[in-house]
Amino acid sequence: MGSENSPRALLEEIKSIHLPQTVRLVLIGSPELEALAGPLDYCTALEVIEMHDSPLTAVRKKKNSSLCAGLRLLQTKKIDAFVSAGNTGALVSASKMILGNLPGILRPALLSLLPTKKKPDAVLDLGAGTQAKAAHLLQFATMGAAYQKTRGIQHPTVGLLNIGSEETKGTSDLRLAYQKIHKSKNSCFHFVGNIEGTSVFEGDVDVLITDGFTGNIFLKTAEGMASLILDRLYTHTFKENLEIIQPYLVDLRHELHHAQYPGALLAGVNGIVIKCHGYSTPQGFTKAIQGAISLAEKNFLHSLQSNL
Repeated sequence: MGSENSPRALLEEIKSIHLPQTVRLVLIGSPELEALAGPLDYCTALEVIEMHDSPLTAVRKKKNSSLCAGLRLLQTKKIDAFVSAGNTGALVSASKMILGNLPGILRPALLSLLPTKKKPDAVLDLGAGTQAKAAHLLQFATMGAAYQKTRGIQHPTVGLLNIGSEETKGTSDLRLAYQKIHKSKNSCFHFVGNIEGTSVFEGDVDVLITDGFTGNIFLKTAEGMASLILDRLYTHTFKENLEIIQPYLVDLRHELHHAQYPGALLAGVNGIVIKCHGYSTPQGFTKAIQGAISLAEKNFLHSLQSNL
């Protein structure tokens, strides 16, 4: 509930997922949708937090919302992961209130994979907060590295998004973060220094860290540019040439489309919480479910805590 898509469209797509017998889905939504859930487990929620709702007010006043109900199931260990395409601010606020942060974590961060020339890069924060101090950015680096380790990258490299590669560049918080991360001697990752926006897509780092305001704008700008490039290629390519390059365009669209990546992980809270774009397609939503399953199977929370 709370997505920009029809709940019925999401429900129909979810019902088509082929999952291992060891995996059980629990759907949380309005009572009128229960009959459509078929054999899937269904938990009714009498309220919905909408996109336009004030996050903190909604969490406090709509305690029976689908979002809060799902997080309570996660808190009580009745489910192993929670996926939502609803109000981001409400999801972050409710996760902190209901689940709490992992021990030692000052602030959670939204983490997502971004395609590059070499391999997907884990980027955080993408909007769980707007500002970040040096201590927060150091923890983001650790959480991003722990995430990449669950994907098989044994020695992750970390870069700090900045306006220049020199250590003296950027705001006072970024300059302090550079020094703090450089001197941390954290064995969980290797810090390579500042990364400019033009260099991100080279794929030279496994983790890119930034504050939530910058990260959210960076991600949405990248998605918008990818959409623009693909649109122009389709529009301005002659038909006879389009037939030749069509397989490459399809592959490029597949690579760049955000639906191919498993949503954003709310890293740092005491539970696996995945946030999809409100405009995620039903297929993107199922990708997020599969990503949540993978993290649960790989015991991501334990891996993260062992590296903090």
